[in-house]
Amino acid sequence: MAIETLSSAQSAAWKDRVLPAVEKVAEGVWAIPVPIPNNPLVYTYCYGIADGSGLILIDPGWDGKDQYLALTSALESLGFTVANVHGIAITHYHRDHIGLVPALLHKNPDMWVAMHGEDLRSIKQFFSQSVDLGTGVDPSINIARAYGVPEDRWAEVESLQVSGKNGSKNAKGSAGSKNDFALLMSSMPETVTILDDGSQLPMESGALRALWTPGHTYGHSVFVRDEDQLLFSGDHVLPTITPNIGLDSGAITHSLGDYLGSLDKIGNLDADVSVLPAHGFRFHGLHDRRRELIDHHRQRLNEITERMEATDDHSVYSIAQGLHWSRGFDSLRNFNLFAALAETAAHMHYLDIDLGVGSLVPQG
Repeated sequence: MAIETLSSAQSAAWKDRVLPAVEKVAEGVWAIPVPIPNNPLVYTYCYGIADGSGLILIDPGWDGKDQYLALTSALESLGFTVANVHGIAITHYHRDHIGLVPALLHKNPDMWVAMHGEDLRSIKQFFSQSVDLGTGVDPSINIARAYGVPEDRWAEVESLQVSGKNGSKNAKGSAGSKNDFALLMSSMPETVTILDDGSQLPMESGALRALWTPGHTYGHSVFVRDEDQLLFSGDHVLPTITPNIGLDSGAITHSLGDYLGSLDKIGNLDADVSVLPAHGFRFHGLHDRRRELIDHHRQRLNEITERMEATDDHSVYSIAQGLHWSRGFDSLRNFNLFAALAETAAHMHYLDIDLGVGSLVPQG
């Protein structure tokens, strides 16, 4: 089955990079766009799902006053308030998915929060400063040097690191906002419901099961509503872009293998399943899209092998410089540069290429 959009309005908004309207996508299910500030993704879809007298939310979105207002206003238009939210299910710990959780809990402390244990572990590592919140690597590592970035570009990558060499927080630029986020996440409750592969969400009515799909993060999960064949895919499968593999640096040595295995896993779902992603638009054609994603990564691996043969400089930066990027390598700046380097490193690890710096993050 070819990929087929299930919403012309969502497709048009994604093409124009504008915020779409709230949309009913299935019986008792609504897609609520929550804006992401200063980001080409523009928004994350939070999904509201009817649950008895209230509802649950999947991925409430980025933190901030405007984001909170966008979500709560949408809920009010549907006849709900935050007090009606029974629980929040998280596909993965990235800020554009989990950021509003503390604000919602502050307003309604009785709601449950459910996520995979590996992503909860990652959050706790950030607060213990065993890994850096900005880059996900050991705070003592100069990530720019490790990836072979030319010195005149070090500042672009180093600016993402929150922790200084003495463990203090870097207060400049985007790092300040990351500190705010770290403070917010420190209020995550100790009673988070831990999801395993196949876990059922604790809903009052209906049923949603979690599938563990590591790759984009090690604890990434998708949610399946079998009764009407809905797949809430988070960032695991998106209709037009490929999820980054490598940003979850604690799992960088196995993230690509994990991701390819997770794509195999969702290949067991029905071909007619409706895919409800976090970004883009809802669509049919999961199996075709899954094959496209696999082909993309196989092509990337071939590119890396060819680049290795074409140059004596085998640093991550040099290899990434010779790969195909949609807007060209020279256009990559700051976080986009880091993301490209992290993804390249993940592919190099998959090919058993020695980066010369060992494992970037201690495992364990």
